[in-house]
Amino acid sequence: MKRLISTALALLLILCSFASAFAMEVPTQTVIQNLNGTQQYIKVYTVSPDMDPEGLIEQDFSYEGFDYKYSDMTKSDNYFENEKEHSEVITAETDKKDLSVVLEALPPSIEYDDGTYTGTLYLDHTTIETKAAGFVSKSYTMSETREYANLDSNDMSYVPQTITKDGKALQLVGVDWQVQGTSLVDDLLTPSSYKAVASYAAKASYSAATGYVSTATYTGDISCKQLESVTYTVTYVGAEIQPEPVETRSYGPFNSEKGKTIGFIVLILLIFASVIAVIKISDHLERKKARAKREKARQKSLAKSETKESVKEENKCEEEKYF
Repeated sequence: MKRLISTALALLLILCSFASAFAMEVPTQTVIQNLNGTQQYIKVYTVSPDMDPEGLIEQDFSYEGFDYKYSDMTKSDNYFENEKEHSEVITAETDKKDLSVVLEALPPSIEYDDGTYTGTLYLDHTTIETKAAGFVSKSYTMSETREYANLDSNDMSYVPQTITKDGKALQLVGVDWQVQGTSLVDDLLTPSSYKAVASYAAKASYSAATGYVSTATYTGDISCKQLESVTYTVTYVGAEIQPEPVETRSYGPFNSEKGKTIGFIVLILLIFASVIAVIKISDHLERKKARAKREKARQKSLAKSETKESVKEENKCEEEKYF
């Protein structure tokens, strides 16, 4: 019984697959025309790009007095287009902060492509920002030279030991004494005034940038163009059906395409009903067979019981004979 049901289900699946094959794509437009003496039946389909166009071609068919055969097919791609404004932030590294150096590192435009949208983005100079990438401490020697003039002697007390420059204390490291004026003493010229040229120095440090990072915004219009659907125009050429005097042509309800489809559905329903009927009949026969088997077993059991009773009666009679 289970095997029979499985067979019936498999048959139904096959019939459903036939029905799916019959259910062709519905045309979005149908045109019947006579072009320069040629009868044409044109069907226009708009389908997804991945559909096989061969599945749109129908077998030869008849319609309103003409036999139509496939002639040709044309294809037209339908694209989806959209445009929008887009911005991207670009980063560039430079050794200097100078704008001229930064502009050399930033191109005037970039091409954008994310797989869907494409376009050209242009640099917005007002958005450029440059910051130090990092800092490192460096040391140097801060120095200063000062002159002290019109000194009456080259005494070091006239020269300060420390001075201040840019808030930093510098220590005296050396003095160069120069004679500014002389006088005649006992017929000898002797220095009468001096100028001290003092040198000062101190160690100092500062933070230096290790490099610079500049960011800038690029803006522009991007657009996309994707294949959304495909339009196929299928043309059938018709030949006029000549009436046959002997044969009477039937124009019953199943001659049209719609009638053929209805007839096919009716055929499927009849086959389905037949399968159900076969299943019910088979089930009835199996039940009947089971009942007959049970009845035969019951009769056999009853016969055995009657035989035993008969044997008992004969034995009893024999015993009474002897007594």
